[in-house]
Amino acid sequence: MKLNRENIPNLAYDELICHIRSSWEQDKKEEYKGLGQALKDELASREPTVNYTCPKCSHNEYKENQIRSSGGGFSALFDIQTEKYRVITCQRCNYSEFFESNVSISQQVLDWLVGS
Repeated sequence: MKLNRENIPNLAYDELICHIRSSWEQDKKEEYKGLGQALKDELASREPTVNYTCPKCSHNEYKENQIRSSGGGFSALFDIQTEKYRVITCQRCNYSEFFESNVSISQQVLDWLVGS
């Protein structure tokens, strides 16, 4: 299926990120001509803090934190934190939502060296 403005909102998050990265590649500039900004706008609209409203109490103020943890197996054995989550917490009722993020390889190596 050819990518166009109409089907950008239907892309899964990972597909959206993949298309944004591809749009930066020199040999694919023509293929993504005119779609780069639409892809970025779609990504921005999916940001959990844009027009935030708590799903539990409808309050619109939040605080943001992050949690990192080991994923299991060798990462747990060596205390390498391979999982990262953004936590958005309602300031009124403390309802929290977790959003998965990525931990870079360099940060994982640093965790292993420092032993955090």
